[in-house]
Amino acid sequence: MKSNPLLGLALILPLLFSAGTQAEPLAASKRPALMSDKAGRSLLIDLAYAGKRLVAVGERGHILFSDNDGKTWSQAKVPVSLMLTAVVFANAQEGWAVGHDGVILYSSDAGASWRVQRASNGHDDERAGSPLLDVWFADNQTGYAVGAYGYFLVTRDGGVTWEDAAGSLNNPDGLHLNAIAGSRENGAVYIAGERGLLFRSLDKGSNWSALASPFDGSFFGISPLRDDLLLTYGLQGRLYRSADKGGSWQLVPTGITSGLNDAIMLDNGQVLVFGNAGVILNARDSGLNFIPETRDDRQSIMAALPLPDAAVVTVGEGGIKMLPVSK
Repeated sequence: MKSNPLLGLALILPLLFSAGTQAEPLAASKRPALMSDKAGRSLLIDLAYAGKRLVAVGERGHILFSDNDGKTWSQAKVPVSLMLTAVVFANAQEGWAVGHDGVILYSSDAGASWRVQRASNGHDDERAGSPLLDVWFADNQTGYAVGAYGYFLVTRDGGVTWEDAAGSLNNPDGLHLNAIAGSRENGAVYIAGERGLLFRSLDKGSNWSALASPFDGSFFGISPLRDDLLLTYGLQGRLYRSADKGGSWQLVPTGITSGLNDAIMLDNGQVLVFGNAGVILNARDSGLNFIPETRDDRQSIMAALPLPDAAVVTVGEGGIKMLPVSK
């Protein structure tokens, strides 16, 4: 990571994998994250639910969790101080976080404490040390991690071992794989990346095929919100929807040019998309007629989750923030 992690937030994902291990001292992979009252205001990159518990991850190995819908947060014990880029839970207790230096962390207590499950040191694959950018688990045994330069890892034993699966994707140039997301109900899993790269598996990741892409710029995320509503988004405010699991795509007008980083659906069917410079897109109809808003602080939003009380919790530049949702 660059010495100032806030520089280049307009292109946050290139920032997350640029410089790789050269800008982060090796000691960061062995030095525990410092406990700090300011951790909740630091740069945080991703959010996940562990049962009803919220878990957030970000810079300097910071992991925080909340058991009261985001009202208060506690800092977890983490054995590394590397940038952490993504987190996922397979159930209420078991979770995985990934980040710089190819690190993979595992928690068996709903994110309260973590241990290193995989570090790049000692691994001899050609991508060792490159940042991992996202992680997804089909269940508590089968999981996938993606990252820079075509980094693609798979585990089928709950992370005890991880194998290089880059050969299962048609990515000869080693383009960055920025995001992975799937549906545990229907088995569809998607990968989005650099230069419009899109892949799909219909069997929970066992087999992969490339999808025709509607865009030649980078996608920062992909979100299967319903069986008939898949969104992918990224540079230049570009947002595309698919009703057939990525078989075809339709451009969704957004009216903005900021990069887009995450998308969620509320229980009432409302769709929210979040991006850089404090951008929030709000669609209250199935046609995805988005109304753009900009948060007053104009700080980039990296990830969001819905809360039970008609609010949303977000993470990004400036840390954890709670937002009311206009209906």
